[in-house]
Amino acid sequence: MPVLFTGATGFLGCRIMRELLAEGGDEPITVVGRGSTPELQSRTEAAVMWLDGPPLPAGALGRLRYLSGDITLPGLGLTAEERARATDGLTQLWHNAALLRLEGDPAPLHLSNVVGTRHVLELADHAPDAHLMHVSTAYVAGRRLTGCIREEDLREEYGFQTYYEESKYTAERLVRAWASRTGRPVTVLRPGLLVTDRPVPEGLPGQPLDILLRIVDAGLRNRTVRTSSLAAFVKGGLRRGDAVSVRIAADPEGTANLVQAEYAARAMVRTARAHSDRPPALRTVHVTHPHNASADIVLKALQVRYPRLSLSVVPHIPDPTPLEKLVAQQGARMIEFSAQRRTYDRTHLLEAVGDLPDPEPIDEAYLARACDDPGTLVPA
Repeated sequence: MPVLFTGATGFLGCRIMRELLAEGGDEPITVVGRGSTPELQSRTEAAVMWLDGPPLPAGALGRLRYLSGDITLPGLGLTAEERARATDGLTQLWHNAALLRLEGDPAPLHLSNVVGTRHVLELADHAPDAHLMHVSTAYVAGRRLTGCIREEDLREEYGFQTYYEESKYTAERLVRAWASRTGRPVTVLRPGLLVTDRPVPEGLPGQPLDILLRIVDAGLRNRTVRTSSLAAFVKGGLRRGDAVSVRIAADPEGTANLVQAEYAARAMVRTARAHSDRPPALRTVHVTHPHNASADIVLKALQVRYPRLSLSVVPHIPDPTPLEKLVAQQGARMIEFSAQRRTYDRTHLLEAVGDLPDPEPIDEAYLARACDDPGTLVPA
């Protein structure tokens, strides 16, 4: 039962790969990624082997095959011979590769996430027996802030908070159209915002939360001269115990769906196994946490990263300070992700994962470990 995998060196991809290898067996898994074959092998093995578990059978890494390719290129940049070899007898195709960017030019997002998905679907046309596992995101729901998002829902009338969300929505539209046209089995996996409380070694794929946090970090570092209170905060000029009070304009009752990456990977592999024996169809699965994290918990966790900021959420700030304006501007994306009241239907997920226990609650202590960065905002 040969498998082909894109995105194996990513934060989620390496965890899915670890779960696939841990299941045992001898079927080959072809990893397609950028760089030379030795470079791709080195990155993949490093990303897979630093993880705690599950334990791998002896010789598990020997199942991996490597192809230098790029999803943004037609045919993934593969030769006709490479394509034939990669798709011969293929039974499962995992499309996990994607670009995660919350700001800036939307063109690279469209190229990687939309055009890249089209290229993967074209490759899948050459593997008629392959079940497509397409990794999307629960945030295709965009700006819809309330209600229960059904696993079948894919709507755009609410708009999107980021170009990333829009690109993943468009990719899902492509996948649905392809499934309808071909009648092929497709599982769309929509994880929540993936987190881990385990420090990631330098050079290995960091978690999505880091991107949100570093947007704030960069803004605070680059603009400290614009407000004396923040400059004093960064340079350590405040007396011990002092803190700069910052109000954040957002929904105090807002929440965000954060889910442990380790749980998400295990649930996805179980879902793939469960769906492999079912009649061909398109199924969408929310790989989300059963309970959203409250804005209050998120703020308390952020105090670990920014210990000299006293943060509070209020519905509206009539007279924002310069620092509050700066935090609102630089932290807008993070605020938006933690200011929703929507929930996610998990019916298809629970049907597929069987006796897999729900993930542990994500509490203040867990998020504090996830947000901790000793190198953040130290005096220059």
